[in-house]
Formats: sequence, C-alpha cells, structure tokens
Amino acid sequence: MTYLDYTDSDFYIAIKHLLLEHGKKVELSRDDFLCHAGDISSKLGILVSGTLKYSIITTNSRERIISFAFTGDLVGNYSSMRHHVPSQLDIIAIESSVIYQLPLELLDAAIGPELRSNLAESLCFQLLKSTIEDFCLSPEQRYLALTERFPNIHNRMTNRAIASYLGITPESLSRLRKRLLTRQL
Repeated sequence: MTYLDYTDSDFYIAIKHLLLEHGKKVELSRDDFLCHAGDISSKLGILVSGTLKYSIITTNSRERIISFAFTGDLVGNYSSMRHHVPSQLDIIAIESSVIYQLPLELLDAAIGPELRSNLAESLCFQLLKSTIEDFCLSPEQRYLALTERFPNIHNRMTNRAIASYLGITPESLSRLRKRLLTRQL
C-alpha cells in the first residue's frame, strides 16, 4: 500500500504521471542520502524502484528508523518543503533506488490548489495513521503489517533495520520471527 492509496485513484494517477513525465530522474546507491537532517528539502518525488528509510538520531546517538518508502510511494520531507524549515530526519537509500523528483514550486504550479490540498491531506493522513500504529500496535502486529506490505523485506534489508523500525532489538526480532514461524507450523 502506498501513501496515495488513501486518496482518489485519479489523484494518484495525476501526481504519478506529473512526476514521471516532468520530474528529474535521481539514482541513489545504497546508503546515499535523499535528504539530510538539518537541510531544507525542496523536492517531492515518486520512488519507482528500491527502498528508502526515514530515520532520526536519538538523544543517545542511535539511529531510529521511523518509516520506509517502497516502490510507488511519494518521497521527500513535505513539511520541510512546505514550511521552508530544516528537516528533522534523514532519508537514505537502503538499496539502489530510482526516484523522479520535481521542485515543490513546479509541482504546485502544475497541480493547482485542489490537488495540492489532496496531496497535503493524503500525507497528513498517512502520518497520523503511522503515529497511531506506533502507539497502539504491538511490535508483532507492526511486523506482520510490514511483511504483508513488503513480503520479501528480509531479502532486501537487515534485521537491524527492521528491528529499529519496530523499536525492538535485533534479538527480539529473531525471537518474534521464530515464534511466528512456530505458529505457522
């Protein structure tokens, strides 16, 4: 499920077409940054291949993954773009990735106020949904949702990255996976 699955499909098609048709192709290698914390983001894109992670550095200097972006997702730091404030997070390629991006000014000019409002609402809804899931779902429930959305996730990223997203240790993730495997047998 992509961010835009929460909106009208015509809207998704319009934004996707605009980004693919007029966006600049950006290729990232593993560990390349799309956005650095502290920088002001100015472009919105669509991820056409690969996987990105959105992460922060905690007060104890550890990376905490707060979200992933998969093929078909919009990528960028919308609040940084819209309000011209420094990003609070890093957006980093977990694997080779291809994105088509447009500067926000060009996107705004092309989509008009109605689609701009739909875009903001869609991204707000996704953020709220993600925040609620972080607080209300157990790590096991979040893991199951993640693997349902992206079944081959273990072939494409480390257990450490998945555990960071779930807010657990890699050892706890191994136990969780073993427990789920035992249930399936």
